[in-house]
Order: sequence, then structure tokens, then C-alpha cells
Amino acid sequence: MGLPRVGILADDRLQQHLLKSALLHFGFDVAVATDPTRLPDLDQASLDLDAWVVDLREDDQEDYEWLDELLVGDIPVLIGLEKAPQKNCLTFPKWEKRLYGKLKELLKSTPVVAEDVSVLDKLGSSNTPVIPLPAEFSGHDYTGRIAQQVWVLGASLGGPGAVKAFLDALPAGLPVAFVYAQHIDPRFEETLCKTIGRHASYELKNFTAGEPLRCGEVLVAPISHEFRFDNAGQPFSLQRDWPGPYGPSIDQVILNVAAHYEQRAGYILFSGMGNDGAEAIVTLTDKNVPVWAQTPDSCANSSMPESAIETSRVDFIGDPYQLALQLVNSVKHSWIHKHEPITH
Repeated sequence: MGLPRVGILADDRLQQHLLKSALLHFGFDVAVATDPTRLPDLDQASLDLDAWVVDLREDDQEDYEWLDELLVGDIPVLIGLEKAPQKNCLTFPKWEKRLYGKLKELLKSTPVVAEDVSVLDKLGSSNTPVIPLPAEFSGHDYTGRIAQQVWVLGASLGGPGAVKAFLDALPAGLPVAFVYAQHIDPRFEETLCKTIGRHASYELKNFTAGEPLRCGEVLVAPISHEFRFDNAGQPFSLQRDWPGPYGPSIDQVILNVAAHYEQRAGYILFSGMGNDGAEAIVTLTDKNVPVWAQTPDSCANSSMPESAIETSRVDFIGDPYQLALQLVNSVKHSWIHKHEPITH
């Protein structure tokens, strides 16, 4: 099945451009993007569209017969969108996500944003060299201790391979835990755990309410229900779906982790389709909280990290191995800062 084909009719050139950019970002095939006055010149049959997106900003247009014809036709029409904010505006990711959500309701099929089991079946050893454990952690056994530092790993299409390479490169013994939010078919949630953790020094586990995060663990965020952490750091289910068009919502995972761990958290966005994560990272008020992204050219799908980078909130970009190296150094420097003797 090919990508859903969409036509854009917008009388504002900037809106035209932003709509096209957003739809391409979410994996749609934009067959045409033009002014409504050009509609009579188009060979609509050859466009073979799955939907029209119509955006009208001019109030003085009198002839809307073309619109009436579209609305009574066989092709679904999305109309009545709010004006897109500037791309560098904090509300742009939210606008993009609403656009995707409305098209998802309108169409029988939308671009795939979640991985399926076929990708997991192909993942073997990543042949990633393991980074040496810093001397500061030698002789310390953090295994089983409640994690004081937690990192969110967010990913979608292409994510399992990237996250596996990242985790495979990390040495055992770091005093950290992870929450891994991956868009994937819910049927393969347990398979994801087994596959990604096969060669890693970190134990991947599925969600269990009441079990706090411990050093050396990677909690795979549940796909079917939202969870948070209570004041004691114990995860609990909210017994409801994740907000937004897909689960788990990486944006909501970031917000829920930030609510408990605050400055003790960090966030890394890997390969993926769409813009999940971009909306949440701009709300992180503490600029010392690290937000990193995978380099777009190392991604199987670069939309998600690109959306994050466009917010200007990302402070490090690297391939999976570089991200792992950066994390080891970051954890080491954080440990040194907390344990260095006070001199007078």
C-alpha cells in the first residue's frame, strides 16, 4: 500500500508551504499544493487523491462553487484548520499534531508511524563497541539501587535499531535507568523487550505498577495506557489511553517523567516519523536539563529528531554511538560534581 496522497488548496502561500511541510513530515504523499483558483486547471482524476486539505484565509472570495463540488465529491475534504503558527513558535508542534489527528480521523489509512515485528526480527547484534566504564564507577555496584537519574528514550520508525545500538554501547555499572517510549504495534510489546535487550548490559522490562526504576533497568513504556510516577517514584497506571494520535505519547512520557524527576532526568529523541516529543521539550523550563537528538542523516526516518532540533531546545546531536558516549561522559561529570570534596 502506497502512502496516502493528499492535495492542498490554500490561498495563502505561507500556509500552503507550512501545510505541505507538515504533511510530508508525517509521511503523506503531497500530490499538489496550490491556490484554489488553479483547481479548474488540475486533472483531478490523475491526482488519485485520498484527501483534500483546504485552507481559506481571504474573506472577500465570492465564488465558492468549486468548494461545494469538492464537498459533495467522493474524496474526503479537511477544512476549517486554524492558521499555522510560525515554525519557530512553541505551538507549532501542537498544530502539526492536530493536523495529523484530523486526517487520521478522516482517512481509512494514514502513514505508518509505528514499527512492526518484521523490523524486530531483523535486529541482530549491532556490533557496537562497548564504551569503557569510567573509573569513578569501578568498585561500586549500583545494581538494584533506586535510580536517581532517569533518561527518556523516544523513538518511532527506525527507532528499535538506533536504540539497540545506543544501549549496546553503554557499559554496565552506570547509576542510571531509562524509560523507553517506542511507537510499535501493541502485540509486539514483549518482543520489543527481548529483542532490544538481547545484547545490552541493561535489563529491559515491561511496565509493572509499583515497581520503582532501579539502576541498570530500561522500562518500556506501555503502549495501551498512560502511566505516571507517585511521590515515592513508583509508577502507576492512569487506566486511560495516552493522549494524541499514537501510543505511547512520547510528549506525555516526557511530561510525566519531568513531573517527578525534574532536573534528574534527560531526554533523547531517536529515529522516527512525525514530531512526537517536540511539543514537550519546549516546556522544560530548566535549560540545564539535557535534551539530545539523533543526527538526521543517521536515522531510518529523520522527521522526529528534525522536529525536535527545529525547536532550538536540543543541545547535543549525534549518532547512536555518539549519544551513548555523551551519556557516559554526562553521567560521569554529574557524579564528580556531586561527590567532589568541598574546599575552603
